[in-house]
Amino acid sequence: MKKLTALLCIAALLCGCSSKNEKESGENTTSATAATTAVTSGDSAEPTTEFDDMYIDTSYEDPVEGESIDVTEMDDVSWDKFYRQELEDFKKSADYDDTARFTIYDINDDQIPELIISYGPMGNKTYLLKSLNDTDYTEFNKIENCADLCYVMDRSLLVTYRYNDAEHIQTVQLYRLKNTKLPNVYTYQITDNTCKVNGKEVTEDEYTEEYNHFISGVIKSVGMDHSFNDDIINAALGQAKDWKEAYCAILNDYLKYKKENDDNHFSLMDITGDGVPELFVSGGYHYAPYVDIYAWNGCPVPVGTFGADGTVLFDDEKNEISTRFDGPSITSGSVYNFTNMFKFEETFTYGNNENSKKNDENVEVVYYLNGEKTDKDNYEKTVKEHTSGKYYILGQDNDITEDTIKALAEGNYTAPEKK
Repeated sequence: MKKLTALLCIAALLCGCSSKNEKESGENTTSATAATTAVTSGDSAEPTTEFDDMYIDTSYEDPVEGESIDVTEMDDVSWDKFYRQELEDFKKSADYDDTARFTIYDINDDQIPELIISYGPMGNKTYLLKSLNDTDYTEFNKIENCADLCYVMDRSLLVTYRYNDAEHIQTVQLYRLKNTKLPNVYTYQITDNTCKVNGKEVTEDEYTEEYNHFISGVIKSVGMDHSFNDDIINAALGQAKDWKEAYCAILNDYLKYKKENDDNHFSLMDITGDGVPELFVSGGYHYAPYVDIYAWNGCPVPVGTFGADGTVLFDDEKNEISTRFDGPSITSGSVYNFTNMFKFEETFTYGNNENSKKNDENVEVVYYLNGEKTDKDNYEKTVKEHTSGKYYILGQDNDITEDTIKALAEGNYTAPEKK
């Protein structure tokens, strides 16, 4: 199971972003305007294998079916109205329980967000996907038995992770939403003894190359951002009166649902220069802290989650976000640009396993820059060039309590200081 665990850890450490956008359909639509554009990577609509001579067994394909209705003749069509009704209907359904969460997020770059609802225990969740475009509204069938559902930013791909612990099987499937279809465009499967890509057995190196080619860069977990509290639903649909009210709804959600197990704090800082601060919320168990980042676009946009000891670093001179991790085995870090399109772009990554050498002298020390091996001198020189300077440490400035949330509602909070 070591191979399975390694791939899971890679996916968990990466993150991504989302945006809130609207379908313009008349005077009565919500006032929050579209603020994101399509991100293209030069890929075709469906990935193609790097191994041109490999026979591809199409029996792996597992599209998610759905039912669509034509909205072109409807009056006052808007995504926020569709999704409010979906959220209210789900709360009345037999599937609704205290595990239910949702995300409103544009996964196909058409500037109209999708609604993703999740429910069920960790490791065995069910996801519901609803999508509106210029002509159709589609409700897809349940995506079941998932450990996680993620979104690969630079390729606009959904990724499902499934694990069969009894037989030691990991299955990873890629989907791309296109119009009213959600085809399965790639599948990876790995066991203790075999690796398969699209149903064809390959070597471990070929598997890794294919996997890293399509599942890389900035990745975001979807379907888990918000609870079904009325204040959260209003904020996510762009109906909070301002950013303070929306962020307070977010923080109350952490206080109610996560504070019991998490050590939650928050910071506020405008890193985009638009006059509205972004919200940085730290959480997670003490051994695996993370930072959730929310931006403002007429609603709180769940931009992504970055894991690095419960903090992220912001260099206001370079306008860069970075993370650093120094663990018992590895040291690693990443540098990101946050664009005005609510997207994080990963610009630099590094890592080494020097710490492992301290515990086992037989370990071969390796150094990586942007995923490629390098020597120690070049590694240290390059990392210094990308990480030197003073930073704001974001995620720890304010404890999440009823008092600090009430203070934020009045515009009062402890601002971060440069370290």
